Amino acid sequence: MNVDRQLVIRRLGISLALVCGGALGARDLEFTATGISMPFFDAGGKLTHRLTAQQGAKAGELQNLRTVELVYFSPAEPNVIVQKLIANDATWDARREILAGRGPIVVATEQNRITGDGFDFALATSLLHVQRDFKMENSELVVTSDRATVELIVQRAGEAVRVSDVKRCEAVGHLEIVVQPTAKKRYEFVRAFSELATYDGSTQKIELPQPIRYRRKDGSEAHSNRLTIDLAPKPPAKK
Repeated sequence: MNVDRQLVIRRLGISLALVCGGALGARDLEFTATGISMPFFDAGGKLTHRLTAQQGAKAGELQNLRTVELVYFSPAEPNVIVQKLIANDATWDARREILAGRGPIVVATEQNRITGDGFDFALATSLLHVQRDFKMENSELVVTSDRATVELIVQRAGEAVRVSDVKRCEAVGHLEIVVQPTAKKRYEFVRAFSELATYDGSTQKIELPQPIRYRRKDGSEAHSNRLTIDLAPKPPAKK
């Protein structure tokens, strides 16, 4: 981005602004701080997202952060948060713009909630890798697997940023899909098991390309080689 990013440190009521990538990049410089806030702006000086932490320690180019939040704001309503990433602990690499952590993560978007354990998120590409215990849930389904790669929709037109939701997700290993109680009338099964699923946010469809085992509403089981789940809202039936 063209606009310099500032690291704002508030400690004991004193505010100190330091330009990232300057003297703070020296490998022999270390410090700890509380109340860390790193705002990100577009070329016009408009705030697009903000990375905050209650505590942090910096050595060289890496910052070890605690109680971390990365929030994206609505372009139309700058005070409205449309996407939030929360982690207990994370390391911020300012040069590569990557936030990574070994512990739990929560991502809340307008339509989905994602959780897992161990992650890395690249701000430049909006690509999130969840290393363990992946879970994505919405009003229709709950999807769990060993791990997943999620591409969030953070579109950029030049320096402008627009955030929407999950663009694509690939969930791998011990995959399970559970239909939410309020959506059971829409589906012929209540649970499905497989090893791989991909979600396309543009079509709102989940594809399971490998053998699947189902559990029907009556408790019986069935099998198939492929499955497509359509999450797109259906028009009301004509009377």
